[in-house]
Amino acid sequence: MAMVLRLISGAVLLAILGGCSGVFFYPMKPWAQNPARQGLDYQDVVLIQPDGLRLHGWWLPARGFNRGTVYFLHGNAENISTHLINVQWLPARGYNVFLLDYRGYGLSEGDPDLPGALADVQLGLDWLSHSGRLQGKPLVLFGQSLGGALGVDVLADPANQGKVNCVMLEATFASYRGVADDVMRRSWLLWPLRWAVLPTLPAPALDPAGNIAALAPRPLLLLHSHQDPVIPYAQGEALFAAAAEPKTFQALKGGHAQGTRDPAVQQRLLDFLDHSGCMAEAPEQPGMAEPAQPGMPTPRHRGVDSENASGDADALRAPAEAYRF
Repeated sequence: MAMVLRLISGAVLLAILGGCSGVFFYPMKPWAQNPARQGLDYQDVVLIQPDGLRLHGWWLPARGFNRGTVYFLHGNAENISTHLINVQWLPARGYNVFLLDYRGYGLSEGDPDLPGALADVQLGLDWLSHSGRLQGKPLVLFGQSLGGALGVDVLADPANQGKVNCVMLEATFASYRGVADDVMRRSWLLWPLRWAVLPTLPAPALDPAGNIAALAPRPLLLLHSHQDPVIPYAQGEALFAAAAEPKTFQALKGGHAQGTRDPAVQQRLLDFLDHSGCMAEAPEQPGMAEPAQPGMPTPRHRGVDSENASGDADALRAPAEAYRF
């Protein structure tokens, strides 16, 4: 993660001249892969903002019985093609996944900034709410790092009450200025410039810690690694302390926003969804199939059949007592 810190440090230097929320965004335009490379069915989704700006995302349909939908918000660097690894396991476990690139990332048009990214997250939520793809099943917001901060701010809006059933946040910070201050303190070059840069960053009114209590009564799972080299563990603790019940904190080990690459952590998330009422129950009658999801075009790639997908899911399952955190 030394590279990530260098990128953030470089962006902070630019903020000295620019003085804007762009310090938190480091987009990448080219794709590293698409879902077909991972054996996943997918559809491209294009959303259009009122000003005509086009956003791009991927819809990954669930394999077999549809247990719900996960709205995935990635961190501040690269694009959905590199963050796909964090959610590519969910379709085999019965969840649709919608991944959205904020403006300036991947195929999404425009230049990134905080107000724009918040508007993009809102547009994605509105599309999910009105697309007919949810089919009355639970909607889960899963945000990592900056994506979690964006999700908290959007869901705190009273107009979004009831649109999301459960929230999962990994490696999300409590304060924009607080996490930038921590990064600058680690650099002898940036440390003396903190007084000039920090006041230009997003105001405390936008901090996740100030808005996260408004997510209640949605069940909240907050995960953070003790060894996170980008967002200090103390930031995760502070965010959890500011949240209202019902809430659960899960400490992890390993790098920044990499927890879901561990099958045991994957199972931890599934257990949370099950216990929180965000996992639709499969029909009891054997062989009973669900109706096709409305508006679903032919997948760009044919994945493994449902029988093989079920076998893959069983192979990934870890017993509850074997969580490797």
